[in-house]
Amino acid sequence: VSKDFGETGARFFREGEAYRVELSESDGTQRTVEVVHAFGVDPLQQYLVSTGKGRLQALTVAWDSRPRSEGGQSWISLQTEGEVPPGDLLHWEGQAFRWNQMCADCHSTAVRKRYQVPTDTYDTTYADIDVGCESCHGPGAAHLRWAKEGKADGPQGFSLRLAGRGSWVAGPVVPRRVGEATVAPDTVPEIQVCAPCHARRSLIGDPIDSHGQFLDGYRPEFLEEGLYQLDGQILDEVYVYGSFLQSKMFAAGVTCSDCHEPHSLQLRAPGNELCVNCHEASVFDAESHHFHLQGSAGAACVSCHMPERTYMKVDGRRDHGFRIPQPRLAHELGPLQLAPTTRPRPSLPRAARCRSRASCFRGPLRHRDRPIHRRPAC
Repeated sequence: VSKDFGETGARFFREGEAYRVELSESDGTQRTVEVVHAFGVDPLQQYLVSTGKGRLQALTVAWDSRPRSEGGQSWISLQTEGEVPPGDLLHWEGQAFRWNQMCADCHSTAVRKRYQVPTDTYDTTYADIDVGCESCHGPGAAHLRWAKEGKADGPQGFSLRLAGRGSWVAGPVVPRRVGEATVAPDTVPEIQVCAPCHARRSLIGDPIDSHGQFLDGYRPEFLEEGLYQLDGQILDEVYVYGSFLQSKMFAAGVTCSDCHEPHSLQLRAPGNELCVNCHEASVFDAESHHFHLQGSAGAACVSCHMPERTYMKVDGRRDHGFRIPQPRLAHELGPLQLAPTTRPRPSLPRAARCRSRASCFRGPLRHRDRPIHRRPAC
């Protein structure tokens, strides 16, 4: 199979049991490499090749694994601004696409990079090539011994115990947490083991020794220009930790597994069904709240409260700040990513003026809680 990307191209083929890629570089040279690992599943799959000195590099040519109906099932280039020449940091042989340094920590388990400065080589090791149980639960040998002994109780052999999910009751204004709202002394907040792979961060310690204590091993990036929008929403590839920490949900005690099932990697319920587990459906999943037809894209809670940005050409990721859209603030600070529009809307200046007129709303005017597209023309 061959694919042309303009200045560059790739031909994928087999030689016996080996999978190979012939790459045509932007400087006119050609090179054939052997694929040693397929990397990722959905929405795209990359391919790791060995370039010597223990390095595994991720090709910038990837397979878009989304359904054909969504534009997938094709080869794509991950370069966003055209192909780059050999020797560039963003070339597929560059540091930015080095698995040992940029990818392994989060996509494999118990990784030791083992970079040798004198020889400029890697001798990277891992417990599992993919994300296994120990990525979250820590070393598992003692747990296996506990399981083989057939005990029904006890510490189960885990080096740390994660705090459990919260229990919530829906309310007409805000959800109410049931039971203890604090983390027990012998447990670790769940976000401490999620953050290392769901945050934009730098490694400052041993990731294995600091397991369960995020800030002992990592320095998270702050809300800096170029990484986040002016209101704190995600902009660059910062993942979700930074925006989630800004949210009222995090402050109230909501944790990752309240919404995400960590073993199936799925949401605990589809669409608005997930949100109305805690937020009263008759109040918030109603046209009187979102001003859109039920079942439409505009009626989805995430359309307003979790704006989506696309990374790596096809990977849509949502902001986890759970904000109330603020068009007036957007007008004052400059363009921000607002919820997608599903009907004509007035210009920002007109929308900002409309905010002082209660007649523009179906219901009482509330301070900065209506995005532009909810407002009929005045």
